[in-house]
Amino acid sequence: MSQTVAEVFAQTLKSAGIEQVFGLPGGENAELMDAIRREGIDFVLVRNESSAVFMADSTARLTGKPGVCLTTLGPGAANAFAGVAHAWLDRAPILIVTAQSISRLLDHHTHQVLDLQAIFHPVTKMTEEVTTNNVASVVEEALRLTTDGRPGPVHLGVSSEMAGQVATLQEHVNNGTQSQLAQQSEAIESVQLTITRGRPSPLDVAREQLAASRRPVVICGLGMEPEGCYEALQEFAEATNAPVIVTPKGKGAIHDDHPLAGGIIGLTRVDPAYEIIDDSDCIIAVGYDVVELVKPWNQPQPLIWVAPWANEDPIIKAETELIGPMGPTLQQLTDSEMTPDSSWGPERIEALRQKLAQTTVPEPSQHRMNPQSVLQAIRTSVPRDTLVATDVGSHKILTALTWPALAHNRYMVSNGLSAMGFGLPAAAAACRVLGQPTVCVTGDAGMGMVIGELNMVTQEELPVIIVVMNDSALDLIRAAQNRIGKPTFGTEFPNPDFVAVAHAYGLAGYRVTSKEECAAAVQQAISTNRPTLIDAVIDPASYPTTPGFVWGE
Repeated sequence: MSQTVAEVFAQTLKSAGIEQVFGLPGGENAELMDAIRREGIDFVLVRNESSAVFMADSTARLTGKPGVCLTTLGPGAANAFAGVAHAWLDRAPILIVTAQSISRLLDHHTHQVLDLQAIFHPVTKMTEEVTTNNVASVVEEALRLTTDGRPGPVHLGVSSEMAGQVATLQEHVNNGTQSQLAQQSEAIESVQLTITRGRPSPLDVAREQLAASRRPVVICGLGMEPEGCYEALQEFAEATNAPVIVTPKGKGAIHDDHPLAGGIIGLTRVDPAYEIIDDSDCIIAVGYDVVELVKPWNQPQPLIWVAPWANEDPIIKAETELIGPMGPTLQQLTDSEMTPDSSWGPERIEALRQKLAQTTVPEPSQHRMNPQSVLQAIRTSVPRDTLVATDVGSHKILTALTWPALAHNRYMVSNGLSAMGFGLPAAAAACRVLGQPTVCVTGDAGMGMVIGELNMVTQEELPVIIVVMNDSALDLIRAAQNRIGKPTFGTEFPNPDFVAVAHAYGLAGYRVTSKEECAAAVQQAISTNRPTLIDAVIDPASYPTTPGFVWGE
């Protein structure tokens, strides 16, 4: 039987193992929406198009499959741009599907018309218009490309007219995508290293560098997923006595209670873990990407590049590059002859931890709490493997620097782009995948951007625990104003009654002003397994971005 473009599109998604699509449709998506429904693919309705991209990203990171989201043309596609830009800079394997203006009308019709290929070209690996002739092959290629090399988003446009037409080349459906995904899976089993005739192999160069090193350090980044070579990483670190420093999207690559967990970089220019990097004599960069760093990368030590993608955009100076599956590479490096300094590793890390423990945290003002107390109340009240997603702002910096990540791949953040509005959709999507409560740490400004998604959370019956750091300000911007001696201007605002808003959307709601109240609210949310909003009234003075704050003093 003949199939429409929409039917072939949906069937190709299904054959690739796509189980859900996130989005906010328009009338132009009707054919495709119905085809998705008939294939048994779940559709999660969001209230803002960028939320769909954030949810697709979180789902992709937890499942290892590309995330898929859908919008209408014109305003819907434009509204999704922040999410797509996030996927581009945060290296997320996302397929964004938008409606497309009907080409035969373009010479005399401009209503809601935007050149979507031109708009998405700078922030996608590919952008194409779907036709009757290319639908099977282009959807397969789009899904493959999202995870090929360094992951990233791909955009496909489908006009309402094209979606209902009969497709050709149907024989490609159900074959190419599964074969390509299988080949990618098989590739993980072997290390692919380039060896130049007559010269030492990259692996030999790396081993020689490690043999000469006494104070090696591992920097682990966003490329740890989907391979998830955590056991190989830990074995290598223990064999080399190397501290493991992570970037925010690599947080949890080694558990923060491990003696070799050396901290995190990528939040400020003075992150404490830079001390350990500066003291090292060799850097092993595993799944690393400088897109996460605030401080420009300019370390003089020899660097060994270990990643599934090439060292490019930008190129980091490296002694050698081991490109391919990281687990087997780390296992081979673990067998290298090494004589690390016995005073390095845990001893150096413990010295830094003791220094940071001396950091002075000012007392909060009356009827408010330090944000540190909020995080401590959450951490002591949730299971070890609870996933936490943070939004962007002062709270993101504090959470990334101080939250003890005690499980792999259980920390979500927008860091390459650092897009506000990420936290709640990401936590909600993770809740769908994991089937257990997740935590969203957000600011009041970020909450205001996505407050409509509370409706999605209750509609999907997701037991997300949303903790709002409420200080009635864009604190990160206000701190920047104060740091350069300028008055506070345009960065403070009144908030609604967040508890009343939560109740209106069907969530449990609590307003807390002490660590004990916050812990009790989190524990109640866990025990009732229902979506909950906690309005945590804080004093921002103890944020590390506050002027005058110094680590270890």
